[in-house]
Amino acid sequence: MTDLAGSRRRPVRRQLNAGGPQLGRANAAPGSTQPERALWRSRQVAYLKLMLPAIALLIVTLILAWPRIVRDDNRVRFGGGVTAAEAETLRMVNARYVGLDDQQRPYVVTSALATRETAHAPLTDLATPKADMTTASGAWVAVTAQTGVYHNDAKLLDLAGDVSVFHDGGTEFHTTKAQVDLSAGSAAGDEPVDGQGPTGTVAAEGFRLYDRGAVIIFTGKAHMVLLHGGALQ
Repeated sequence: MTDLAGSRRRPVRRQLNAGGPQLGRANAAPGSTQPERALWRSRQVAYLKLMLPAIALLIVTLILAWPRIVRDDNRVRFGGGVTAAEAETLRMVNARYVGLDDQQRPYVVTSALATRETAHAPLTDLATPKADMTTASGAWVAVTAQTGVYHNDAKLLDLAGDVSVFHDGGTEFHTTKAQVDLSAGSAAGDEPVDGQGPTGTVAAEGFRLYDRGAVIIFTGKAHMVLLHGGALQ
C-alpha cells in the first residue's frame, strides 16, 4: 500500500517540476523583449530624422538641375505647342509708348498688339498702331494704320494698310504707306493720297507733313478742289 501511494504521488511531482521552469520562462519573455523594442523604435526615429532632410535636399537639387539635364532647344515645348524660340518673343496687348521729340514735346504710340523677337531687337511689330502728336499751339495730329513697324532706336514708325492722317483742324487724308518720324514730328509718303478738309478736297501722288501737321505739302501731280462760301472754285 505504501509503495502504491508513493508511486501515485511521484508523477504528480514530476509534472509540477516540469511545468515550473516553463512558467518561469514564459513570465521572463515580456520583460526581456520590451527594451529591445524601445531601442528599435529609437533607431527608427533617428533614421527618419536623417533620411527625410536628405530626401528633401535631393528633390530640390533635382528640380534646380532638371532644365540643364534635359535641355534641348529643338525639343522643348511649352503649353499649346509653343517652341523655345517662340517663348523668347515679347508680346504686349494694348501696348502704349510715350516719348519726347526733339523739342521735348510728348508723343504717344498705341497698338492692339506689340511683338518683339527679343528684348534687344531693333524692331517692334505693331497691330493697328496709332501715333498721336501735339503741336506747340496745342493742336494735334493722329496717324493710324492696319500694321506698323517701330524702329526702337531711331523712333521711326513705318505704317502700311489703310493709313489715315487726321488733324484737329478738320483735315484728313488717306494713303497706303507712310513713315512717321516721331523725333522730328514729321511724316511722309510716296503712295497716292486722297483727302478732304474745311477748304476742299485733294488728290496727289504723295505728301509731306511738317511740324506735327502745322504744314502739309502734297507732292507729285496734285488735284485740289477749293470751297469758297459753299461754292466750288
